[in-house]
Amino acid sequence: MDARDEPMARLARRLETALERTLDDGVSWTVTTDSPITARLPDREFVFEQRDGPDGCRWTVVLRADGAVVSKLGQFETVDSAAERVESLVRTDVRYTVCCDG
Repeated sequence: MDARDEPMARLARRLETALERTLDDGVSWTVTTDSPITARLPDREFVFEQRDGPDGCRWTVVLRADGAVVSKLGQFETVDSAAERVESLVRTDVRYTVCCDG
């Protein structure tokens, strides 16, 4: 298998394509490929956690704003489904949910 076909490399390329397509030219963003892969926008970041299991690789997307975890989304079975979720969230308002474990 070529290194370009590895899930982490595919995810980074897919995220870059999704952000280029979704965001206006004036919005700055970066995708870092250090472990974990992180997509950073001015007001939020998406961190991707990969878990390998007997059924293959699964992805969790962690949405952070102001350094705090806002939401965890997943387990996504494919790179495309994880990137599509981010694509749907880049233009939405970030809202915090406050809860407690009583």
